[in-house]
Amino acid sequence: MSSESKPLVFVTGASGFIGFEIVHQLLQAGYPVRGAARGPKVALLKKAFQNHPQFEAVEVSDIASGDFSTALKGVGAIIHTAAPLPGRADAETALKSAIEGSLHILREAEEAGVKRFVATGSMVTFPENGYGPDDWVPVTKEQAVEGNNVFILYTAEKKFGEQAVLDFADSHPEMDITIFCPPWIFGPFAPGFEHIVPEPNFAAFSTNGFVYQLLRADNVNYNYSPGMLDVRDVARLHIAGLNPLTPDHPRRVPVVSQYKNDWREAIAFIAKERPELRERLADPSKAPVWSHSRSPDLVAVEKAFGITLDSYKTWKETILDSVDSFLQLEKVWTDKGLKFEVPTVPPV
Repeated sequence: MSSESKPLVFVTGASGFIGFEIVHQLLQAGYPVRGAARGPKVALLKKAFQNHPQFEAVEVSDIASGDFSTALKGVGAIIHTAAPLPGRADAETALKSAIEGSLHILREAEEAGVKRFVATGSMVTFPENGYGPDDWVPVTKEQAVEGNNVFILYTAEKKFGEQAVLDFADSHPEMDITIFCPPWIFGPFAPGFEHIVPEPNFAAFSTNGFVYQLLRADNVNYNYSPGMLDVRDVARLHIAGLNPLTPDHPRRVPVVSQYKNDWREAIAFIAKERPELRERLADPSKAPVWSHSRSPDLVAVEKAFGITLDSYKTWKETILDSVDSFLQLEKVWTDKGLKFEVPTVPPV
């Protein structure tokens, strides 16, 4: 696809961990980009990409019900990464809003004549239940609403919102809709992310906060299941979904790195490669040990989207690049005289 034919891409959640990396890679590839954020994050986005004339930041007050008519003018494709945040409403309202919100942006896209839609879907189901396009996290709406677990509620919001999108895709064959379903996402922040977090804001780290917590000696927080994907690979996949695809390409695409996310190994990587951090590192004996009994079908992903098996970031690359990224952020904050410490509560 030549630079002249590359469409204007609208990215929701552009100030988030995933969305920001996607915007960065789109700009590097020569796409014009319009990134959406809320409130003060719009100004932060503008500053982060101030040297990119092809980038425009816009405010969308509510991804689930806002008016997109102006924001989608001239847009040729949408990459939807924004996700509902748990804890802002009661469980039943949150679940309904997540499902309706997933459909709202599709309806707005249809109204604006946008034909290509790529989204970040739910976490791929846990390994014992499979990694295929028809596998789902085994949570029901009743469990999500009646329980008192924010993570389970969030998982249900993503799952049932995604199923609503698939139903929409079935009834709107004129639209090219692709959903990529990564597991836990880690990796370094894209250049300019320091403008998104000019002061400590650990919520902005999303799942990557689990890597940051390796830099705390008494850390006991780790993600809740095996499987990972580097954020740079997540972004590459979403952008690959913008290319003209065969009519029979998969709509729901679970993707998990072929590299095992072994946290004990990760701590050893850091200690060896960054010996000055040894005193800060978590105790490896407190890290979980998982069995990785199933492998994802990355051959099918390569066939459909051109992401070759040998191009995925290794676990070592992900960990070391993430740690270096956090150290750079810490220096930015320290140089400003800001006080902070690695948090003790899980990031999600």
